[in-house]
Amino acid sequence: MKMEHSLYRGMDQQNLQREYSPSSCIEDINVYISQYIDLSAQAREICAGKIHRDVCYGAGKRENMDIFSPATKAPLPVHVFIHGGYWQELSKDESSFAAPNFLDHDIIFIALDYCLAPEASLSEITDQARRGMMWIYDNIDHYGGDKQNITLSGSSAGGHLVAEILSSNWAAFGHKQCPFKGGTAISGVYDLSPLIHTDINEPLFLTQESAKAASPLFHIPDQACEMIFCYGENETSEFKRQSRDYHKTWQDKGLKSSLFEMAGFNHFDAPLELANPHSPLFKAVLKQISR
Repeated sequence: MKMEHSLYRGMDQQNLQREYSPSSCIEDINVYISQYIDLSAQAREICAGKIHRDVCYGAGKRENMDIFSPATKAPLPVHVFIHGGYWQELSKDESSFAAPNFLDHDIIFIALDYCLAPEASLSEITDQARRGMMWIYDNIDHYGGDKQNITLSGSSAGGHLVAEILSSNWAAFGHKQCPFKGGTAISGVYDLSPLIHTDINEPLFLTQESAKAASPLFHIPDQACEMIFCYGENETSEFKRQSRDYHKTWQDKGLKSSLFEMAGFNHFDAPLELANPHSPLFKAVLKQISR
């Protein structure tokens, strides 16, 4: 019998394709995409009059954000959400679902956008997200935000971008250390090398060299803010392992982080728990903000 060639951690191409396809654990991804769309539209209706739409942080395509500001006394904590979609799908318009919950807790909520592959390379996307966060730090006081209390979260590809942002060379931005208070990565990918062997890479054009350069696992910062790592119970073993391995490497570097599994949730409904004031995910983020 012919043996399939092992490409990564003993897995062949078929196994890698399944392990790095979050939809392999659910029946219909469109159910969740529809929830993102509908709940985000409802959030914008609920927060009407409290939204600054399409605020630009640069001149490039999709270099903008939606800022939701509660009508309370400034300065207020700020939370930024970075959407997933394997750097190829979705936008800030499907990422407003948690805004009412954060505003109810007197926290400014921002849905950050970026250009998608293949129109932008992964390094360009990462640079956009990083510049977007720095724009927020430099300008959020004009929207009533407290630049000393900015946290960020991201799901899937957004989790990867959170990790990349927090691994930045802060001296290049004029900072002695990480200027953000905390980060949350939900079901992120931190070693991108296995993606080379899947169809996910078709619009990304990753090579072994560029995949390693874009993998947070291989450039853990010497100093960073506190991190929260989590993933859904109903996810592939590789997505769970990626979070566990990155969390361990983060802690081995002496950095502060926590890790938990979200019982009963999958890759796609886990981030929706940011909209639930009683969820362990939101409570963990709120505790980070309140410290």
